[in-house]
Amino acid sequence: MTPILDRRTVWGGLTALLLPAARARAATDPLARVLAPASGPPMACAGIIARRGDGSAAIRAAAGVALGPAGERAFTLDQPFRVASISKMVAASVFLPLAMRTGLDLDADASDLLGFRLRHPAHPDVAITPRMLLSHTSGLRNGPSYPVPLGRALSEAFVVGGRHYDAGGWFGPLEHRPGVWFAYADVNFALVAQMLERRACQRFDMVMREALFRPMGLDIGYNWSGVSQGRRAHAAAGLRLENGRWSPQVDAQVVPAPRVAFSRAPESPRLEAPILEAGDYRLGDNGMAFSPQGGLRLSVTDMDRLARMYAAGGRWNGRQILPRAALEAMQARAWTLDPARPNGEEDGVFQSYGLGCETPVGRSGPKGDAYFGADTDDWRGHFGDAYGWITAMFWNRRDGRTLVYALNGMPETGRPPARGSCLTAPEEALIALALRAWQKGRDRSRPFAVDGSRMTAGAVSGMTSGLA
Repeated sequence: MTPILDRRTVWGGLTALLLPAARARAATDPLARVLAPASGPPMACAGIIARRGDGSAAIRAAAGVALGPAGERAFTLDQPFRVASISKMVAASVFLPLAMRTGLDLDADASDLLGFRLRHPAHPDVAITPRMLLSHTSGLRNGPSYPVPLGRALSEAFVVGGRHYDAGGWFGPLEHRPGVWFAYADVNFALVAQMLERRACQRFDMVMREALFRPMGLDIGYNWSGVSQGRRAHAAAGLRLENGRWSPQVDAQVVPAPRVAFSRAPESPRLEAPILEAGDYRLGDNGMAFSPQGGLRLSVTDMDRLARMYAAGGRWNGRQILPRAALEAMQARAWTLDPARPNGEEDGVFQSYGLGCETPVGRSGPKGDAYFGADTDDWRGHFGDAYGWITAMFWNRRDGRTLVYALNGMPETGRPPARGSCLTAPEEALIALALRAWQKGRDRSRPFAVDGSRMTAGAVSGMTSGLA
């Protein structure tokens, strides 16, 4: 009798076949070394696009295997996935123009914009402002019951007696005064999204679609909102290696269009997109609903297009999509770590931060942020890290170079460390590919592009990448 194999069994078998081959190629294939680092666990797949200042591609490569609604397949640069915290920067780039256009004061009390009084209980005299939320200097933290699901008000996390107040677990310690101390927290951008909805009188996902995604011709969206069925069908799940098998963490299955992937309170009704548009969604009530902090679904190719637009000061195809002044405000340093007088959580990644944008200073060493070498302080952008996906979208303000990448399969712990910065070894290897390509690419030669869309799953063991 022929045995019946379920998807998990097939995926585990495919993993077992590909990983030894990937390691065998690692000595000669640059991208394979990313997927099979000398120390640490293997990665499932990776994609990278690096461009020179004139917009020409220095690298365009993808390798490895993806799992999703379409089953197991070679990973391509066009497959959408959950991009994690890059979502914050994209949201900020739409919020700031709205603030400028409507006269929203970034240094005013955010309470008036949120619909409830927002105060740190240890500092009731300090107004928490939009600037503090955008720069993670608000004094807030992700509480124990994070995220507050659709069907409940976000205010219940901050008002005494609320179902999500968690004994004040959404606030930092007494000594971390709002406006002074940096502490990265997703909830800040849930509040930014709530302000955006109340200011625009429109749902967060629709504002993002109309202000940015549609003008740029992007089939992307937060929690799959507005994304076509065709793209949803080719989603790449976030993966982690568990007991020798790749285990999906998110997006192994995707809700069909036009539904949105909300998290819901147990007592709330099932809310689907057509019902929401009929009025059951409470506008400006819960900014976490569309996961502005990490829920944007897009591909490496989409990331590349956005990075080029940011590098060009908000222009795309001859059109000013976002005002340059707003993007300049986003990229200006709002907080910088002071090692002599600690003013933030020092974990290496965040040495300096703008408004929804990372602003590296170029500190060297294994705990530093000199990711791109000597001119690191010319770079702006954001990293993402969730559900196995590690992502990056950066551009150089001085010469216009751009770099985007996505790496899948990163474990929560036991990550292989980079040698020259606080990143992981696979990320450092990806950036090294871009740095070498930019150096070699001065002859303006065309890059050898490798895309998994032209590779079968059985051929992925021959992973290759291209350098200009």
